[in-house]
Amino acid sequence: MKHYILTLLMLLTSIVLSFGQTSGASANMTFYHLDVEVSLDKSYIKGNTMCEFVAVEDGVTELTLDLVDQLKVSKVDGAASFKQKDNILSITLAGDPLKKEQRSKVTIYYEGEPPVITDEHGVKKGLVYDTHGKKNNLVIASVCYPNGGSLWFPCKKGLGDKVDSIYIDITIKDTAVAEVFVNPNTKKEEVKDMPIIAVSNGKLEAINVLGEGKKQYQWRHRHRIAPHHVLLAISNFVKSKSGFKGRGYSFPIDFYLFPEKLQESSSMMRRVPEIMACLTNTFGPYPYKDEGFNVTQVGINLGMNGMPTQTNVLLEDMKGTHMYMIVHQMASMWFGNHISPKEWQDAWITEALATYAEAMWQEYKRGLAVYQIILDEKEYFEGGKLYLADKKQYSEERLNKKGMYVIHMLRGIMSDTYFFQTLKAITSGKKMSSKGSKTYLSTENFRKIAEYYASENIEVDYKYFFDQWIRGEYFPVYEVGYSINNGSISLNIIQEELETSPSTFNMPYKIEIELEDGSIIKKTINTDQNNDSFKDADQYFEIPVSGSVKSVRFDPDNWIFKDLKFVRKVLNDRYILEDLSITTSNHRRKVQVAYTVPKKQDISIELFEVADGVSLLEDKSVDLQTFSKESGAQSHSFKIPLSYNSRGVYKIVVSGKGETFSKVLRLKRIKEIF
Repeated sequence: MKHYILTLLMLLTSIVLSFGQTSGASANMTFYHLDVEVSLDKSYIKGNTMCEFVAVEDGVTELTLDLVDQLKVSKVDGAASFKQKDNILSITLAGDPLKKEQRSKVTIYYEGEPPVITDEHGVKKGLVYDTHGKKNNLVIASVCYPNGGSLWFPCKKGLGDKVDSIYIDITIKDTAVAEVFVNPNTKKEEVKDMPIIAVSNGKLEAINVLGEGKKQYQWRHRHRIAPHHVLLAISNFVKSKSGFKGRGYSFPIDFYLFPEKLQESSSMMRRVPEIMACLTNTFGPYPYKDEGFNVTQVGINLGMNGMPTQTNVLLEDMKGTHMYMIVHQMASMWFGNHISPKEWQDAWITEALATYAEAMWQEYKRGLAVYQIILDEKEYFEGGKLYLADKKQYSEERLNKKGMYVIHMLRGIMSDTYFFQTLKAITSGKKMSSKGSKTYLSTENFRKIAEYYASENIEVDYKYFFDQWIRGEYFPVYEVGYSINNGSISLNIIQEELETSPSTFNMPYKIEIELEDGSIIKKTINTDQNNDSFKDADQYFEIPVSGSVKSVRFDPDNWIFKDLKFVRKVLNDRYILEDLSITTSNHRRKVQVAYTVPKKQDISIELFEVADGVSLLEDKSVDLQTFSKESGAQSHSFKIPLSYNSRGVYKIVVSGKGETFSKVLRLKRIKEIF
């Protein structure tokens, strides 16, 4: 028993932390044909897997595969002998040693009760058996991301050895079960017998009726695929059909749903073709358009974002409130499945782009204002790098949230044209330089492709950006001050120096200058990396401007992930406020303003609700407090009138006789209502 528990712990560790191909492998896998019979009465699987492979060196006599010890191998065709130990299947090949590039195959026969492992987030991994509906009908699903294919079939696990295609034959008992559901026509509850069916990757090409009351589903997927993206799902699913039309092509979109969840799933089903349109606009054509796209509902806890099985998104449910889950996993078809990390350190790219797709969906539907709301919801102020030296520092939350904001900032410094050209070039294989396959992307390759497209008019180098945001940690903290002169603006940007790496962040700055006549001038400054001041923590810029200036806004569209302490407008430097700070607490619903007044003066503090351009067309004052003839150290508190289950953008303005300080406060919705 102790050995069994230890084996499971070792297996769980390998599932969570393993990425890529085992070093020193002597063969590459090219094809799997799974022929499995799955029991509907208990957790049990029996069958065989034919594995085709090619030798990568001369003299190959052995093949090593991954398979849990609980699935016992009885025979291996094409083997002189085999050994199964510590979740490894070691096969001594029959015949003469293979020469380099020589192809061969083995067929492995196995059966047993596949183990189910619970990860640190409470998600069960493996071939999971569960129930659904009022009749507690069976559902089976392979929950194997990020590296658990060997929990139910022999394979070479990891992203580093994708096969070119896979055939999956699934044999089950030919049976139907009674299900209670609401008839969409009569709106009344009914009971109906419904057949149990099997779902997998790619296209269903045949259903064969076998003897002994059994039937076989033959699924075929003719694209490169990693083992943990292979799907097996069995239940009394109802199939609902939809489709997508692109530029010059179309493909089916099918949903495999629980009968009792049809009504609940209707809004999500309507949205999926729209989401597909958004993602094809963002990333390029859907990579598996020749086989179609499926969504399968399994009612099993799959973690925060669902499960990215290839050509088929696995979801716990299809509630409209979980829209972002399906957006995230649909994006994984491009980045994660089709394009995979070259090494485990490169996993941030695919996780970040799948999360970024959630913001792109909102921009597609509602514009940049709502796009920014998604960024606010995903803000990540913790430390930690995206490109790691130690797997123990791996954090899926960091890769998703910080990674998403890094993608957002890269778009900001590149411009939309070059940014989207880069993404589409990657998914189409253009400019990809990955040895052996164009489906693997490294951090360095990503940077070079971005530089190639952004260098259309002037050569750019993004090494500084990748070093800061991907190989570094934390974020910049700014104080911005400006004064208006005759014909120019004097702008001072001060950055706190950190003790971590990098100590300062060097970024181009986007600013808006609003003139008294209401016109807006947009400028980008600090763009020359070769300028000595580019890396300074204390920077001065003199910006020529014609016309009467009303205000200056620093990074108004939040292209930099930062803490902007305040923007200071200097009117008269004889009446300054010292040590000013604007801080928040209580989920930013409470604001504390502190400062010291060297020379006695009147102070006003005003709170504005910032215009969103839709429901609120201009900033609205919601609170104004004035303080007469203040001097010395002062502190004032304000409550922002926003509930915890609402989001909003506010601005606080502190005005004295000689200067004005302002700070924008972005308040996100808090799920836990206090």
